[in-house]
Order: sequence, then structure tokens, then C-alpha cells
Amino acid sequence: MPLVIFSGLPSSGKSTRARDLKQQLESKISSLEQGQPGANLKVILHTDESLGITKEEYRESRTEKSLRGLQMSAVKRDISRSNIVILDSPAYIKGFRYQLHCEAKALSTSCCVIHVLASLETCLNWNSERSKDDQWDPELLKQLSMRYEEPDGNSRWDSPLIPIAFDDVSIPFDDIWNTLVHQKAPQANAATMMKPATATNYLQELDKSTQFVINKVIEFEDLKTSRIKIDEDLFLDLPPQGVSNAKLQRIRRTFVTLNRVRSLDVDRIVPLFVDYLDSNINRDD
Repeated sequence: MPLVIFSGLPSSGKSTRARDLKQQLESKISSLEQGQPGANLKVILHTDESLGITKEEYRESRTEKSLRGLQMSAVKRDISRSNIVILDSPAYIKGFRYQLHCEAKALSTSCCVIHVLASLETCLNWNSERSKDDQWDPELLKQLSMRYEEPDGNSRWDSPLIPIAFDDVSIPFDDIWNTLVHQKAPQANAATMMKPATATNYLQELDKSTQFVINKVIEFEDLKTSRIKIDEDLFLDLPPQGVSNAKLQRIRRTFVTLNRVRSLDVDRIVPLFVDYLDSNINRDD
């Protein structure tokens, strides 16, 4: 059933709204009679706290990538036709929201984004009122504000978009319920539902995708940069001393050999190979 993505800066009141929505959804569902739309649905709320994610993990690119993987895994595990899954996270990268949209669409279920609107000044003020143990580092909060890619209702992965101002008295529950339960779910299509690859096509994709990553590394390494953008929301950090082409190709050959006998989903080859590279390029030869 539906996926609800909360998006907003830390200390904007986002988590309070997410908890409020969960309570109202559970109350609404319990009041329905058998056979009514939405009856017997289960509501699951995932937060950074419930997933064991700390505030400091948002500071570095390596830990930030891992925490998004953890959030994505939780959504993929629980999203189904019998659950309403609520993800309470900053969700400030549009590529991440697009991935979540694709997961919902692949199951032919609806997805909506709830954007909690609050200025950076408001968030900093509210953050200062938290207990010391629960506060965000103000500098980190400012960094997240600069990285924030606001949801756009004209983009299919951010639509339908439901904005809530930080000072709104209540959430627009009726609008949210109608969007989640009564609106027709988007149909899965070739863009979001991968077809199984044949054996021949898989080996071609494995070879092509891994070489694509190597080419990106070589291209950007010539520019003397330590952080390489491989794809949307996918980065690789190089060691200070760089890495030789010979070592890159050796790691690639090992990865290809290890994965020739099993068929990975085609859309997972690049991110898995980037993770494999990331864990091997710093090893001593």
C-alpha cells in the first residue's frame, strides 16, 4: 500500500507531524468496517532513531551514503499492498526521492511527499530549544540547508506533493487519506520495473556497466579531484595518493568474475560495483 515520504530540514517539526500522521491513520483504519477502502491496513513509521541513524552520519559523504541505503532497505522490506509505510527523514536529495518513488511504482502502489516548510532561521531557533543531547550541530544544520533540493510538485517523483507549514495547527489529514487510499495508484512501467536479463544480455550489461564506472574514475582522476560523481546520488571517494589504472582494471576483473555466475538486477550493477571499488581501492597491493 502507499509510501509516505516526509521531507524537510531537521528541527522543522517534521518528526512531530510524522508521528501525528501515524496516530491519525491508525485511528482512521480502526474505525473502518471490513471491506471499506483502507480497512485492515498496517501503518509502519521509520525514523532515523528507529533505524539507529545518528545526526553525525549526515556530516560525511561515506556515512551519509550508508544511512540512505539503510533507509531504502527498510522501505523495500516493508512496502506492500497491506502496509502504509511512512519514512521520516530529511529526504533532501531528489535522486533519493526518485528511487523511493520507483520502489512504490514497481509495486503499483501510490506514493506521496509531505514537505514540512520552515526557514533555516526557524529550524535553528527550534533546534536551540532542544535538550543538549538531542540538538543538531548548528553548522551541520546549515550544511544540510545548503544541500537541500526542495520537492517540486511538477516532478513525477515528488507528486502528489502536500506542503505543511511549520506553524500550521494540524496536518491536512483528509487530503492525505484521499491521496493515499482513494487515488488510483500509478501503473508500473518499463522505467521502474526491470525485466529479467537473459544470460547473454546480463554479461554484456555487467561488462558495460563496470567499464562505465572505470571510465568515470579515470576521467575525473585526471582533474585531480578526490570525490567522483558516478551517477545521480552516487559518489566514489579516492585515496589521497590516487589509484592506478592497472589496479582499477584488476578490481573490475575480480568483480566481474565473482558476479558472472549470478544475475544481479541490471540497475544494481553500478551501485554494487561502486561499493566494491570503494572497499578495495584503499587496500595495499
